[in-house]
Amino acid sequence: FCPSGFPRGGSAGSMVSFDVCAGPESANAGREPQIVVDFRSRWLYFGLFAWLQCCGRFMSLYYQAAGLTNAEIGAIFAAGSLVSPMASAALGVTADRLARQHGPVARLCVFYGCILWSTLVFELQAIRWPGVSTFSVMLVCRILMDCTRSGTMGLLDAVAVQGLADRERYGEERLFGAYSWAIVGLGLGFFLDRFGMWVMHVCQPIAALGLGFALWHGGAPPRRQVLLREACQEDGADSDAVEASMEHQGRDVAAQDDGSIRRLLWCYMSSPAKVSFFFYAITLGVGMTLVENLLFLYFRQMHATYFVCGLSVCVTVMFEIPLFACSKQLLTTFGARGCLVMTGLCYSFRVIGYTLVPGGAWVLLFEPMHGVTYAFWQTASVEVMASITPPELAATGQTFLGSLRGLFGTTTGNFVGGLIIDRFGEATLYRSAAVLVALGLSVYLLASGRRRCGA
Repeated sequence: FCPSGFPRGGSAGSMVSFDVCAGPESANAGREPQIVVDFRSRWLYFGLFAWLQCCGRFMSLYYQAAGLTNAEIGAIFAAGSLVSPMASAALGVTADRLARQHGPVARLCVFYGCILWSTLVFELQAIRWPGVSTFSVMLVCRILMDCTRSGTMGLLDAVAVQGLADRERYGEERLFGAYSWAIVGLGLGFFLDRFGMWVMHVCQPIAALGLGFALWHGGAPPRRQVLLREACQEDGADSDAVEASMEHQGRDVAAQDDGSIRRLLWCYMSSPAKVSFFFYAITLGVGMTLVENLLFLYFRQMHATYFVCGLSVCVTVMFEIPLFACSKQLLTTFGARGCLVMTGLCYSFRVIGYTLVPGGAWVLLFEPMHGVTYAFWQTASVEVMASITPPELAATGQTFLGSLRGLFGTTTGNFVGGLIIDRFGEATLYRSAAVLVALGLSVYLLASGRRRCGA
């Protein structure tokens, strides 16, 4: 019989091997057979990050151009990040349940549905509603966007990690997102300088359509029935019996969903090392959101052009790409714990550096550290969550981390960040962020000792 787990992806262009649904006369008899699928998600990451950039780093400048104050901008980001964790967790649970019934393609269907919804809501911001303030329109739209946008990364990470035969090669797929992040960031900065903010309303739907093309053109895993029957027919197994067995097991797992999630949460809280990892993730959530959402306001105050803002993204990505490309070697050499240490050190060094430069293009000197920070964090955090999360709850686990950071980290950073900028200035904000992240790293190091946090 075929293995009890669902196949983990594949596509017309992916490398798929089966080891495999053995019949009683097969040479595989007497051992547990497996289906090994190597699904390449790189073009999905390329499309996703192109889309995210269109409503990402430049959004604070978009709100500023609409006449909002720094405090109002921070409040808008905070409101979105306050509701997004709950929505993101719900999306992860829903995607996992659908995947047990329909295979890995269900996660990507949920994923693209989120893209389409967020794109539609983004376009509504261009409409000026009579009798309604600009702040109210932007606030409502941000909440509706973040209800679905925040879950896209976790859903795609779950598909990517489960689809790879060797999950330590995750960074090799993820680096394609860095390519599009840089290309779109540079292009967007160039066009914003010349044509204004309306360009974002053109780029967003184009990027969404491009991502849809990536999904349609061999980017999604095939149905599990196709994989199972092709594999089973090669060795003479009864595919109908296999399918019936898997449907029965899927119902059993679905009946245990609530208990599984409770056990998952208990597992996450079962050791000081794991708890300290999540605390560190929250402090990084505060620090990273100040960079992702509010940093361009600081750059503009230092008289940097939109093009310099876009160029800063390219400088970042120039250092992300080689790190993602050798992510497996990084994990082998430093381990997840070592990568997390590098994340905190690079972040603190970089944001303090922002407050010391005279302004303008000088900020580009510290942008390489942002690439190092992000690449090390993304590689290590996905590996840690994959190592402590059961495969059948992969999307739930990846979105749980994002939800935790969003609820306690991103929300706090956005709301408090806008207030601090108005009252004390950007320099005070980023120096405080460096201290906070250093505190989170210290707690993690003391609690985890020499052990991996997944141990």
